[in-house]
Amino acid sequence: MTRLSEKTKKYVKDEIVSVLFNSRAAMYANQVSANMGRDKEFIKQMLLELEELGVVVRFDKSKKGKAYKERCRWRLKPEVEKAYRVMVR
Repeated sequence: MTRLSEKTKKYVKDEIVSVLFNSRAAMYANQVSANMGRDKEFIKQMLLELEELGVVVRFDKSKKGKAYKERCRWRLKPEVEKAYRVMVR
């Protein structure tokens, strides 16, 4: 895999936040990667880093409460979404 600079990774993370903000619903990593035209595994790695930073939340269960076996959905934290909404205006 090609090494990316921290600046490029930051740009990709900003793009992920933008995609999640515009979706208004939790998305799977493959949906985010399809919107961005990037590799799914790379996007998943970036989502995990954003989770560590407290920007996104991971959902391991469906709306009915059944646990996912292999994948999870992602969504912006409400505080981040509110701050992003103010910043975009």
